[in-house]
Amino acid sequence: MTLPATLVDSIRTHADTVVEHGRDRYGDERTPLLADALDGETMEALPYDARDVDGDRRLSNFAFQQEFLRVLVGLTRLTGTREYSEEAATIVTWVFDELTDDAGLVYWGGHAAYDLDRDEVVVHKDSHELKFEYPFYEFLWEVDEARTRQFIETFWEAHVREWETLDFNRHGAWTDEPDVDATSEVPSPWNHEYEGGDVFFWGDGLTFVNTGSDLYYAAGVLASLTDDDGPLAWSENLARRYVETRQEPGISGYQFSQHPSYCDGPSIRGDRAQYQFAPYIHGDHLVYEGTLFRPRPIVQRQQLTLGERLGERGTSFTQWAVEELRAWRQAAYRPETNDFEPMLTDGFSLEGFVCRRDGYFGPKGRIVGPIEAGSDFFWLYAQAYRATGDSVCWQMVLDIARGLGLGHLGPQAGSPEIHPTDTAEPLDFSTLYGLLELYEATGRDPYLEAAATVGRELHATGFDDSAGAFVDERGRILLDDPRPLALLHLATVLRDGERTALPTPVGDRRTPTGGI
Repeated sequence: MTLPATLVDSIRTHADTVVEHGRDRYGDERTPLLADALDGETMEALPYDARDVDGDRRLSNFAFQQEFLRVLVGLTRLTGTREYSEEAATIVTWVFDELTDDAGLVYWGGHAAYDLDRDEVVVHKDSHELKFEYPFYEFLWEVDEARTRQFIETFWEAHVREWETLDFNRHGAWTDEPDVDATSEVPSPWNHEYEGGDVFFWGDGLTFVNTGSDLYYAAGVLASLTDDDGPLAWSENLARRYVETRQEPGISGYQFSQHPSYCDGPSIRGDRAQYQFAPYIHGDHLVYEGTLFRPRPIVQRQQLTLGERLGERGTSFTQWAVEELRAWRQAAYRPETNDFEPMLTDGFSLEGFVCRRDGYFGPKGRIVGPIEAGSDFFWLYAQAYRATGDSVCWQMVLDIARGLGLGHLGPQAGSPEIHPTDTAEPLDFSTLYGLLELYEATGRDPYLEAAATVGRELHATGFDDSAGAFVDERGRILLDDPRPLALLHLATVLRDGERTALPTPVGDRRTPTGGI
């Protein structure tokens, strides 16, 4: 059997296993929902909580399962077997019917999920939260346009505290208002007035980019699906707020406002970076939570994805992403050690900083170390190069590849020397995606051959024949596993297909190692 045939066969088996054994068979009510985690031996649902809901319950969190949803739809697109996308559509419809509040906000993501044993929604912290999730809106729209639009608009309404400045909070309020008919005319959130103004203002919310990027991604995708400029304008407004935090090196902040948060327990409130860092940093520096260099590759990947989805309407997202990536290299990257120097966004180094106080960013005595430029950065810079041809991004691809032990890629028009089996770290899905991006950008076979090598390794180490599924190091089948979708992309390319025919991957939400 050829490699692409082997991969597709295993991914189909994985999907069949998850659907057969993961479907809700617990409690008194039977639903089409799937368990977030299964024991690879017993095929029983496991208590598993990746979103701060309740670690003792067997949960179904639809946000956690978005990559598996993409696998189901991808299988239908690649193989023509409609049962996979029909299964996905059944789940989507049930979620819209049964797992939303009265305004259309879904019970999912951080702090909310469905308890399979008790047949009930369980909510922790009484708030809606999406952080680095980027749901599969294109498919939700295919299943139900009206309720997908309703969710995105309600998502914004629930989280934005002040539209004039776009002060928002990562936690949004549920509503118990009378049922809203998704097909009826309701006031559009895109008709609010925006003023902007200075960043780093004291606001009511925590404007973290983990939720901020989910908000502007949702509005941007809605704009691409409808050709409506209203959500696009607000998507750009919010994304621009982070751009406005940039100082001289051009690095954006993780948030654009300040908030009186718990600094070290409830007795001390304020900006947590000011409390923990500012007293010990001398000179003319802005020391806020929003001026700490905290790179998250997943954010710029979604900006690049938005730019491509929107075409000429999305050039701002592509521009902002590439500007950010260039600034990271020029201000913070060190090719000799393949890492980024931790710093304030004005370039002031925080490497070796010793925390003198307990606080949000670590206990007293913690030493701030470098940020590793791992495979997630390799994927990001490869995607940016493929999308734009930017020379700085290409140089970063070369340097990170060398730092990871992938080999010497050489000049853009040259013949790369790639040795993926020589890497110090285990090969992962991000490396695979990065190599596929480079193959698409250059058309050079060594990149595809290296991607195939990575794919064989991921399959050999991840697919358990006895379980009939991909399992983690503890023998669990997890529905956020990014490997099946990555291998589906590889199989498509090996069959001379176009990756654009498949759902666009998000990957996982991991935080880079090191830094703040």
